[in-house]
Amino acid sequence: MESHLHAFLIDNWDRLDLGLHWNLLEEDGEITGSEYNTGEVGAIDLPAKSKTGNRWLVVELKRGQTSDETVGQILRYMSWVRHNKAGEGGEVEGLVICRSVDKKMQYALDGLPNIRCMTYQVSFSLNQISKLQVSKGLQPRHS
Repeated sequence: MESHLHAFLIDNWDRLDLGLHWNLLEEDGEITGSEYNTGEVGAIDLPAKSKTGNRWLVVELKRGQTSDETVGQILRYMSWVRHNKAGEGGEVEGLVICRSVDKKMQYALDGLPNIRCMTYQVSFSLNQISKLQVSKGLQPRHS
């Protein structure tokens, strides 16, 4: 499900609330803010830069790992961005997006005011379509 969420976020970034304040990371005019390979600390799911000022956002999608692993991972990515992208005076924020939040995640994030958490839900429906009503004047001829 998380791979679909990742694709949805990329494809719809500009239509989401996140897209109002953040741009996915661009380098040399190309969006590189998807699975951004740091070369040192792993691949950041979605790095973004503020539309105003030197603020950065590290988005981490929780993919079946524990809360402790997720928080450790986002802290590592945030530190890398602080040293390699934001520079002096830059701010780095984190956002964990997961299906549900357990107590361990709540406690882990409670002491980290610069990391937010959002949950997602997926819904779709199938709707019955009534059968086509063909009027007598429009019926096909049989030979």
